[in-house]
Amino acid sequence: MKTLAHLPLLLAFAAAPLLAAEAGFSAGLDTTVDATAGVRGGARRGETLHGLALGHAAWQQPATPTAPFSFQAYASVLSLVGHGPTERVLGDFLTASNIEGYPSTRLYSWWLEVGTSAWSLRTGALLADEEFAGTSAGGNFTNSAFGWPPFISANTVNTGPAFFAAALGARFEYHLNDSVTWRAGVYDGDTFDSPSGDATVNRHGWHYHLGGTQGWFAITEAAFTPANLPSRFKAGAWLHTGDFADVRRDAAGRPFADTRAAPRNHDGNYGAYAALEHTLSGKPGAAGNLETYVRAGLSPTDRNAIGWALDTGLACTGLLPGRPADVAALGLAHASFSRRYAAHARAIDPASPALDSETVVELAYRISLSERFKLQPDVQYIRHPGGSSAQRDALAVLLRLTGTF
Repeated sequence: MKTLAHLPLLLAFAAAPLLAAEAGFSAGLDTTVDATAGVRGGARRGETLHGLALGHAAWQQPATPTAPFSFQAYASVLSLVGHGPTERVLGDFLTASNIEGYPSTRLYSWWLEVGTSAWSLRTGALLADEEFAGTSAGGNFTNSAFGWPPFISANTVNTGPAFFAAALGARFEYHLNDSVTWRAGVYDGDTFDSPSGDATVNRHGWHYHLGGTQGWFAITEAAFTPANLPSRFKAGAWLHTGDFADVRRDAAGRPFADTRAAPRNHDGNYGAYAALEHTLSGKPGAAGNLETYVRAGLSPTDRNAIGWALDTGLACTGLLPGRPADVAALGLAHASFSRRYAAHARAIDPASPALDSETVVELAYRISLSERFKLQPDVQYIRHPGGSSAQRDALAVLLRLTGTF
């Protein structure tokens, strides 16, 4: 019966192309399929096949001289099928495929937005990873570390308001001028509504519970994008108001692995980040364009698994003659485990190798087959999958096919 409850929305998507003939309406379907082979190292060798379908519809009413406010409405349904390489093969920490999630069909992101040329306010079920902390060149990679960064996803509750579970909340954006933008968002503190990380609790995307012990997730960011310079800069900070257990010590300041006491409780969690993007040559999205970036963030080591993380990348459009829309990209991501978190893990299991970090080197080439279809071969070398030398360094080959309709 819960599946039948999706019927009205699915019918709306089916009818949306008819409405699209009217001004302001649009609809579409995006599909992605990943085939991955773990050819060495990791948890084991093997192959996986998984994918997603995202149906979305939107309506927009632009501002006019007689109506100074613009209005937008958006809704989407997400379906995830199959199991990805991190779960089945690699056992890595950073997640080799950024479309890997709990197999389900769910009401996904939906929102209403009002604004002017200077500001906008959006409310509904939102995805912070679509608006905060991202980089343009990072979008060319398949490893999750290049998207919603591990210095946020690993340190908040159930990865925060990001793929594959939207969160009730509100986002405000203000354009100070053509170069400076400030945005801030406040969201439900637990998109799963399950402190233990049980994705089945909110498997259909409409189990909404706010406040209480799960707290709130807030994030703010300022971006500087001067039109006459090749560099762009952004910096931000995030805060989670829930309770977070110390990763090493009890209330008396001693290792709770030894005392068997409860961990010390911390009131809230937080972190900060910054990113610098630079155009080395050409224009964004055009043949001959060469982009690079570096991004880093950190969080307190007493309550988080990841102390700091960094990723950097280089992307070139039109690298090969006769292929002006293809994109080649090379990236590196590194996540360093908190020393206190690693010390606790070592105390629990002294025989295991110590946790230290996980590093990913990714080489990708996105082939533009047509306006609708793209094919991306991808190779990832993962040092210390899972964060230690307990597993051999992994080599994974991924092939991604995307379609837009």
